[in-house]
Formats: sequence, C-alpha cells, structure tokens
Amino acid sequence: MGRLLPLFVFFIFISSCQLGKDKEYSIAIFISGEGRMSKVRGFLDGLKDLGIDRVDVKYYEGDNTLSRIRELAQILILEQEKYNLIVVGGSLEAHMVRTAGELKKPVLILGGTSILQWKLTKSLSEPSENITGVDNLNAELMEKRVELFTKMFPEIKKVLVFCNPQFEASKNATTITIRAGKKFGLKVVPVNVRDVIELEYIISNMREDGFQAIIITPCFYTENFLTTYILHYANFYQIPVFCHSPGLVKKGCHVAYGTSGYEQGYQASHMAYKLLNGTPVKFVPFERAYYPRLAVNQKALAELGVDFNRDFFTYVDEVVR
Repeated sequence: MGRLLPLFVFFIFISSCQLGKDKEYSIAIFISGEGRMSKVRGFLDGLKDLGIDRVDVKYYEGDNTLSRIRELAQILILEQEKYNLIVVGGSLEAHMVRTAGELKKPVLILGGTSILQWKLTKSLSEPSENITGVDNLNAELMEKRVELFTKMFPEIKKVLVFCNPQFEASKNATTITIRAGKKFGLKVVPVNVRDVIELEYIISNMREDGFQAIIITPCFYTENFLTTYILHYANFYQIPVFCHSPGLVKKGCHVAYGTSGYEQGYQASHMAYKLLNGTPVKFVPFERAYYPRLAVNQKALAELGVDFNRDFFTYVDEVVR
C-alpha cells in the first residue's frame, strides 16, 4: 500500500488538472470602453495558454459614457449569479460594481490605477472587498515619467496634463505629476477637457501660452476616448506627447513608460486561474504589473521638428520605427 500511495496521489493530481481543463466557465467582462480591449485580449490569450479553452464570455461595454457604465454595473450585480468570475477593465469599473450592490462573485481587475484611493481594498496583500487584480502602478509611475521627460526634452519647461478631477485615478495621478514637476523643474498645469472641440482649441493654442508638450495621466475617459484625439492633434500641431502605455507608442505617441494593457491582462489571467479553481479572493493578493518599459516612436519624433536629447535613446527598451 505504501508503494501505491504516491501513484494514487499522482493520479488524483492529474485527474484534477484534467477536470479543470474540461470544465466550462462563464465570465462577465465589464469595460468602460474600447480602450480597455487590449487588456481583454491579453486576458483571454492568457487563459488559453493556461489550458482554459472552454469559456463563455459576456461583454458589458459602457461606450465611454459614465451613466451607461453605472447602469451596466447595476445590471451586472443583478445577473452575477450566472458567472464564475466578473472581470473588469480598471478601477472605475470595479468601483461601480462594488457600489452597485453586494458582490457575491469574485471580481478581477485587469489593470487598475489608484486601487487604495478608490477604496477597493483595505490591503493589497489581503483583498477585503471580494476584489483583486493587477495594480498597473500608472499613478505611482508618474514621477518616473516626469523625470524621463525632463531627460528627453531638457529645454521644455511647461507642460499640460489632461485630467478629470471627478475620478480618483486622475486626481491622484495629477497630484503626483504636479509634485514631480516641482522636483524636476517642470511646470505642470492640469486641464479638464469636456469635448473634442475644446481639446483641439487648447492644443492648437497651447504654445501661445508657453506650453510645449503634453503628459497623459491615467483616467478611463482619457484612455478610452481622448488619447486618440490628443495624439492626432498633437502630431498635427507638432506637440510632443508622453504616454503611460508602450502600446500607445505604436499608435503615434512619441514616448511612453509603463506596461501595456495586453501585458496587464495576460498577467491577470494567471490570477483568474486561481479564482476559477476555487481559491478565495482574500488569498489571491493584488499583483503589481511586471516590468515597466520605456518605448519611443522614432518616426513620430523625427516628424515633430522639436529638439530632444538624442542620448536619451540609451535608456530606451523599445524603439518603434
């Protein structure tokens, strides 16, 4: 019997793994808008690589409209019993479902900003609100972004940041950016933009007021909606833009520091694997996004006509040509 015990344990282990692969899971994916989809793609690819192929996914997409996002959160709370797991794009969506009603199902954030400021948990190491996920550190990395910006554009002394004080992530990131600007000799002025017409007006006239560049801070409204327009108008008016995701460099942003949405979603899939196999949320601590990197769009920089420190490329991890 003693010799058979290891074989018995091994058989049970293999059987349990196979059962996990054969089981079909139902997952709700709640995102504020299209800007979160890179996280979702990374998440679903990660599940496949982990052997979880049978997944029934239902999307709740807020179309970048706050009232719609709030409405979907309430619907999702009513329908949560249908799902094994609720996956949300960021901290805003997690906040909406947490305040819409009692969370009976685990919630996983694909990449969240200012998690503690949103009061989504009392402790990152031991989740307390049935919510866990990937902390993308987008607010905390703002100081490093400002430092890198001043190394790349040493002649620029005044920049704009577009923010929305209505949201914790934006408020927190903007506060850090302003403080970092003082530390590194850069004047940072926050601007709240209501629509695209106002955005174009500000970008087209910002040089007249002495502002020479834009630093993008994390916020669902910026990530989902404004960034595309910011990059379009900034390139037209030859304004350097520093972004928070390397993925945006491929879309025309001049320089970025952080982790991509795809990478955050892929990392979150490994946490989902634990949750789907029955591990309680409080035993799946928040994880910090892995390996932020510095990316530069060489072509977009060349078309700017703005002086920059070419020695800066010694710091760069990825160059898009």
